[in-house]
Amino acid sequence: MVEEIVWSPIAVETFEQIINYLQNKFGEIATLNFVQQVDDKIKLISSRPTMFRATGKKKNTFITSIGNKTTLTYRYLPKLKKIEIVVFWGKQNPESKPD
Repeated sequence: MVEEIVWSPIAVETFEQIINYLQNKFGEIATLNFVQQVDDKIKLISSRPTMFRATGKKKNTFITSIGNKTTLTYRYLPKLKKIEIVVFWGKQNPESKPD
């Protein structure tokens, strides 16, 4: 079981960018729905950290979708019982795809 969940600075920044995009383009309800989806997904990740697809780029790094247009990349650190939210990527801005 995961004891700690932390967000990288890039995760915070990309999450805020997506929130701003949703707020400006679709309004409050879409934004709140997205936030709820993220919260639900993080709860699922914390209960079963290895259930999603491994990225293959870095050890213990996984990727999952949130809705139809956003992915969440996270790192599972089993010895520390910790999840690090690495980055969100919203397909509304393909040029900003993280490496």
